[in-house]
Amino acid sequence: MASSETGSSSGVATGKEPEINDLLQHLDLCDDEQDEVVIGAEAAKEFQLAARWLAIAKVHTTRNFSADALFGKMKAIWNLSRDPICREAGENLFVFQMHCLGDWKKVVHQGPWTFRGWAVLIEDYDGKEDPEEISFGGLYVWAQIHGIPELYRKNSVVDDLARRIGKTKESETCC
Repeated sequence: MASSETGSSSGVATGKEPEINDLLQHLDLCDDEQDEVVIGAEAAKEFQLAARWLAIAKVHTTRNFSADALFGKMKAIWNLSRDPICREAGENLFVFQMHCLGDWKKVVHQGPWTFRGWAVLIEDYDGKEDPEEISFGGLYVWAQIHGIPELYRKNSVVDDLARRIGKTKESETCC
């Protein structure tokens, strides 16, 4: 689980705290108030353009870690033309926005990626869906199967063996 380094409060109660907490509890929009929020077509196009080249990542762990450490490590591993914009989006969920299509393709399609030995699952993200509702399709890994007798080194046999490991993206025979 990611944790942010933030300052702690002094724990001293002031007369205004209950008042502020009461006000904060009433900030939820009601259904009828949400109907009044209208986004124009031009603004929607601008928002969509600003949200291009997004990726969402999930670190597959139950252990605590620093989000800043993840951001720093992934920036170093990816070595992109420009550092992506990074933000936390939930428990072990992170949104990365790249600055060009080439960087986005590298991050989304050239994995698998790991952080401290934990899988980092990455998917394309449109910026509209709730990050907690994103379904991650898994992690592609490269596997090599040894000891296949020469007689059975055929694409169909190797493909069948590879499917026993898990869902396959592609398989090939060598020699």
